[in-house]
Amino acid sequence: MTTELPLVCRDMTDEPFGIGIVGAGFITRESHVPSVGHIRDAEIAGIANPTRSKAVDLADTCRDEGWGDPAVYAEREVADLVADPDVDGLWITSPNHTRVDAVKQAVAAVEDSADLAGVAMEKPVARNVAETERILELVEGVGLPHAYLENWPYEPDIAEMRALLWERGRDAGRPYLARSKAEHAGPHAAWFWDGRRQGGGALTDMLCHALAGNEFLLSDPDTPDGGLEPVSVDADTETLKWDRPEYAERLRDEYGVDYAEHPADDYARVTVTYEDANGRNVVSEATGSWCFVGAGVSRDIELLGPEYSGQIVTDETSSSVFFSDEVGEGDGWAEKQNATSGRMPLAGANVVTGGYVAENRDAIESFRRDENAALDLRDGLLVIRLCMAAYKAAEEEREITLHDADLAEYVPPPARG
Repeated sequence: MTTELPLVCRDMTDEPFGIGIVGAGFITRESHVPSVGHIRDAEIAGIANPTRSKAVDLADTCRDEGWGDPAVYAEREVADLVADPDVDGLWITSPNHTRVDAVKQAVAAVEDSADLAGVAMEKPVARNVAETERILELVEGVGLPHAYLENWPYEPDIAEMRALLWERGRDAGRPYLARSKAEHAGPHAAWFWDGRRQGGGALTDMLCHALAGNEFLLSDPDTPDGGLEPVSVDADTETLKWDRPEYAERLRDEYGVDYAEHPADDYARVTVTYEDANGRNVVSEATGSWCFVGAGVSRDIELLGPEYSGQIVTDETSSSVFFSDEVGEGDGWAEKQNATSGRMPLAGANVVTGGYVAENRDAIESFRRDENAALDLRDGLLVIRLCMAAYKAAEEEREITLHDADLAEYVPPPARG
């Protein structure tokens, strides 16, 4: 994984950079689109989404907030979106099962003379190794720069902790253990719950963040490849909550998925063993779940070395609000909220503190230079390989050695027909 991310970025030109987005779901509405309000000379230029009304509503929000005047396109009109003269870069945030098709349409437009500066893809790149490799082949086949939209390494707290511990602790020895936990109460859209469309369960939805974040923390900032080689993966996956009769019935009623017959993992634990440049083991421990009952997203992140350590607890906040049961009935309004009464944290600057501004600014400025972003689709391929190795390890109840693991056509159990 790329080891040096920009903490401070400068816009390279006064010409507005127009972002065309495929997908108008939660991550787009709440994170990527608002981030352009913090990026000088960037705007939302176009939105493609299968439900036109959602794209229209998001376009109206962009105009109201001064984030751009985007044209609206249908799901099958990605080529038209790419050909739009106001669109400079393509951000793909649509459901995982649509990713390959969206890239095919974009590449066809480029081959038909559309001018595109680059393609950025929300985590994970796709559902499995085969799809991710196909996307990489398509994008690089027409010479497009690319970016992997994984926000954890761009978060200021994570990036600063890593920089400080490596700088001050290097003489004592490199860090040797990273631990991360990422969990919430469950996804906010039906396709996430469907293992065939999503590609897996909590492991590919939540734990993939922790894997990427851990590797970033453990990678040497002064070494181009981070000085790490992943060697083996061990994992467990479980369905702890959502296949219970009362919760399976809730999923059937609300999302039309049947966890009694086709469950996906709602908890996963993964250990990745790396070797550093001196042949010593370095360990990444990651857990992810959809079983957390509490306010919002719960995360713990740690980095340990011979004479130092760092910790981040990101579900703690100094700001919160409280609603009593008298006003508690209604729609959720906060990220991953699973209650409508009680105390909820406020995260007013989440697009900044969550790394979305930095990751999108990096992608924009890299594309303007005709370069890949600091995190690119090859980093995304590495993460999806680790996820597939983890599913294989859990399924076969054994440690997977990466150098001889056959993952090219592997499909996790939740994603099988």
